[in-house]
Amino acid sequence: MIQINPYNFVSLKQEGPDRKNKYQGQHKFHGAQYSGTLHCQLKAITPLISIDQRNFRLYQLKENDDATPLKIPYGSKKGQSYERIKCYKFLRDQHGVPILQGASLKGMVRSVYEAISNSCLCMAATEKNKGKNSYKFNDLGAYKNIECWKHNELCPACNLFGTVNENVHFQGRVFIKDAILSEGYLAPNPPLEIKTENTKPYKFLKELSGPKPRHHPTYGKNGQRGEDIAGRKFYYHHQNPKFNVTEQNSNDRSSAIDEIALPGCVFEFQIYVADLKSEELSTLLLAVELVEGMGHKIGLGKAIGLGSCQISINREKSAIYRPSDRYGSLANATVSDWYSLKADRSTLPADLIEVLRLNKDRNNVDITYPTNHNHYPKDPIDALGEFNGKATEGGKPDWAMEITVESPDEPPPVVKNDEEVAWLKVVYEKKLLFVTELGEERERPRHAFQGKNALLILGNWFILKGSNCVKPVK
Repeated sequence: MIQINPYNFVSLKQEGPDRKNKYQGQHKFHGAQYSGTLHCQLKAITPLISIDQRNFRLYQLKENDDATPLKIPYGSKKGQSYERIKCYKFLRDQHGVPILQGASLKGMVRSVYEAISNSCLCMAATEKNKGKNSYKFNDLGAYKNIECWKHNELCPACNLFGTVNENVHFQGRVFIKDAILSEGYLAPNPPLEIKTENTKPYKFLKELSGPKPRHHPTYGKNGQRGEDIAGRKFYYHHQNPKFNVTEQNSNDRSSAIDEIALPGCVFEFQIYVADLKSEELSTLLLAVELVEGMGHKIGLGKAIGLGSCQISINREKSAIYRPSDRYGSLANATVSDWYSLKADRSTLPADLIEVLRLNKDRNNVDITYPTNHNHYPKDPIDALGEFNGKATEGGKPDWAMEITVESPDEPPPVVKNDEEVAWLKVVYEKKLLFVTELGEERERPRHAFQGKNALLILGNWFILKGSNCVKPVK
């Protein structure tokens, strides 16, 4: 089993951000630019939670099912009782509906936009001189957010999303509303009734802690102390995250949750865009709706596998227009081909593809922090996140090689009772995706195809039997 660090970095380009972007202001619309609304759906791939930090309770950890307080097995408080840990509920709006905050969504999208557009590092710090967390990296140079302080010298992300620093305040042109739960439910179901602080939480989470920039083997470029910072930090996706522990394995630096959104939950939200240039809309569409096989992360517990999600844009509900068209005619002035502006995957940095791909932990890897947080490996991580690894390039998602949306013209053939018939929809490098006559999708490994590759014809009927056999219908 290969141990992978929970996060990796998207490297910074040597030339720095392009700061030839002039802040256009919001005093007027530019006729050939784009405004409107994007209707989006966020689907949870792993459990996720956006905690309500205003509404938590305290819980005293127990040694067993009785009321005996759990004793600290290590540290300066040895033999004493644990402090009570915080238990969080899911964030809700004024109507009691679970939500993901628009500010969190905007930060998530902006971080991807920054990586695609090679923008500044608006939240990075390179130096801390006090305490055990002291660290020092080289100055960020052109990537410092403070460099975005002139109205005609903004990086792409600050120009679009806005920026505030000690010198300036520029308002952005992208506004994201809260995402409201529209499908699925929170666990436990029915909801846990919280009566007293002694009610056991739904889940005890693995220990979470803040960033450790002092650990130069991961945060330093090439694992070196005192050099450049490694880049933009993103967390890997887990397929089946083991994010919780037993009460006895929890501790006073942990937290707990009373409810969580399960995989398959859908949250709906809107993005309002105002006066975007074509290249800005192009990159924004890609940053919001990543390509197949990649996903975003949101909420608490990214390092332990929580928060993986995918966003899709509902093109039928969305409406994009040009001011020159909208105010020049009484007819419907929406732009019909706006989605075609979306940038393709060739725009994505290779190391961003690696760290956001959803198939990361399929090949005998364990994505987790080292067992002893106080004694991190002294070896740097490679392009695949492995300590002391030798990889210089990351992996890629399972991208479709061929795809069709057309089902067969002929009706499904009659098959035996122990067989199932389906038509071939997508061919991947290592798997095939079929659709049954009932419209249900079935995956089969590519190597299971019993026949010649020439017979893998999209839109044709095939017989599926068991989990391996795939035969073309003769």
